[in-house]
Amino acid sequence: MQAIIFCDEPAVCLPMQDCPAALLPVGSAPLLVHLLTDLERMGFRRTVLLSGDPRVRRIPDTMHLTMPVRFARSMASLYAEEPTLLLRSLCLPVLDMGELHAVCARGAARLFHPDGTSAGAELHPAGSPLLEPEETAVVTQSQFRRAADPAAYRALVTEAVAKGSPRIGEGLRRGRDVVLDERSILGTDCALGDGAVVEDCILGDGVQVGAGAVLRGCIVCRGALIDRDARLEGGIVPEGDVLAKDARTTRPRRMLVLPEDGICGGDPRWNTAASALEAGAAMASLGGRIAVGYAGDGARPYAMAAAAGALSQGADVWQTGRCALSMLLFAAQDAGCDAVLWATGDTVVRLLPFAADGSPLSEGQAARLWQALAAHVESRILSPGTLTDSAALLRLWEDGCRRLVPAARPSVRVSCADPTLRAAAERLFSGGTGEEITLTLSEDGRSASAFSLETGMLRREMLLLPAMAALAREDGAFVLPEDAHPGAAAYAQAHGIRLLDGETAEGAALRQRQGVCTDGVRLFAAVLREMTYTGQTLRELTASLPRLCTVVREVVTPLTRQEVADLGERAAAPQVVIVKPPHSRIARLRVHADTMEAAAELCGEWERSLRAAEG
Repeated sequence: MQAIIFCDEPAVCLPMQDCPAALLPVGSAPLLVHLLTDLERMGFRRTVLLSGDPRVRRIPDTMHLTMPVRFARSMASLYAEEPTLLLRSLCLPVLDMGELHAVCARGAARLFHPDGTSAGAELHPAGSPLLEPEETAVVTQSQFRRAADPAAYRALVTEAVAKGSPRIGEGLRRGRDVVLDERSILGTDCALGDGAVVEDCILGDGVQVGAGAVLRGCIVCRGALIDRDARLEGGIVPEGDVLAKDARTTRPRRMLVLPEDGICGGDPRWNTAASALEAGAAMASLGGRIAVGYAGDGARPYAMAAAAGALSQGADVWQTGRCALSMLLFAAQDAGCDAVLWATGDTVVRLLPFAADGSPLSEGQAARLWQALAAHVESRILSPGTLTDSAALLRLWEDGCRRLVPAARPSVRVSCADPTLRAAAERLFSGGTGEEITLTLSEDGRSASAFSLETGMLRREMLLLPAMAALAREDGAFVLPEDAHPGAAAYAQAHGIRLLDGETAEGAALRQRQGVCTDGVRLFAAVLREMTYTGQTLRELTASLPRLCTVVREVVTPLTRQEVADLGERAAAPQVVIVKPPHSRIARLRVHADTMEAAAELCGEWERSLRAAEG
């Protein structure tokens, strides 16, 4: 497939009105450079640039493209030698190559985004004269193969089930008294309200059927909404449409695209109660019991809106109020929750989802969450869940930590950006005498470091070693956090400490009971217990420990997850870990060393490797 790009559109910004928009800088490169790079990565065989500007013609010479690029001054000299994507604006829509070829097979078409806005692009089959097409097409990354008519579509889906595909996808949420027959086929993350009737139907991913609605012999494409008490027999609901009660036709749904990195993330435009409501509603796809908390007065309304969204989908919500993430995780585990949503920030708020044990979402969980976000779940689908004020669980956290702190302890000063956690930690560690130690807790409470004039700075990697010795003596084993320094495992082996895998049932239970992987207060309490057991000061205790240091850096990169994984595998070094979470633009680089300087140097080398891989 080839691409043809109109490049002489003038820039509209005042300082650069004599400059083509293709040359406008985006980051460190002109817009056209990003566009050509994306086209090559997608698999286009060649590209034609429509431009007479010599500055535009010099752009491909500065790039290392394997895709041929040629120039033309007008459309008159061009024709579709092969299937052709014609870009009338310098914006590449989200495209799937398989779907592009499928649309081309039916004839020329103008492309539209799912929200109805023009994509500024056209598709032309081979041999087309490149005249503006009359037909239109909405190109989305569908899970199903395209079919010419409903009968063919039903045959495709039925054939897939006969070959072993599941009849009901993951993440189904159903209310009370739902009627769902054995002939119906459902995609992932569907929701069926109380009393809904679904017979002999095919529902795509993320379809929501309201309470009391009746569907018989229907095909409902993904992301569509069947309103409460609506009825339809033998009909088709297009992708993303709404069928209202007593309506004869469907209508398009409001489309909302949420940012990739977190929910209500760094872009202030998404910091709205409506976005937070949808985020909470999507969290219900991870389980029926959700814990919600926040870390600042600015995040409070978003946490409340997210809780309302989860309630609207039938989830039971435990709301802790203002707390650190480590405290919220304790409450979630005590309440038996399936997932956690934590709001942090002041003017720009992020809603961060976690598994109940504080670990990042698995790939399957992340996929289900983003499918639910793409489905735009609303507050009227399922009957409400229950809301529990679980602030009392935070007092249980404090009581549990108090039992872990030894009576004989040094003088401890606490530093933490979260005033709630700082006040709780000051109460827990007050009353000590002797050596003065400054305990610094991260704002989310998950990490801790210690400083004294005698020992200097002890980061989390170092504190884990005496804590591991204390807890292994009490419990017979220890579970290292996933991001632990490799030197910690070597230390455990040298001292005969049994380590359990946190992925096993026994290891997961022990990790939750010990709590030091996700709670800086518990981590430091275990260090104090080891000091009491050995009768040593912190300086004496750490004198024989190996020096460990970890540096973590986040890098925005256009590389795919597979490309980042391949780069990490080529490292072949245990001290370097590089990952890119699902649906994220950010690669997280973690480097272990024995000094901060060595770790920072390695981190810099690998960041340069990332940039080199981007080309």
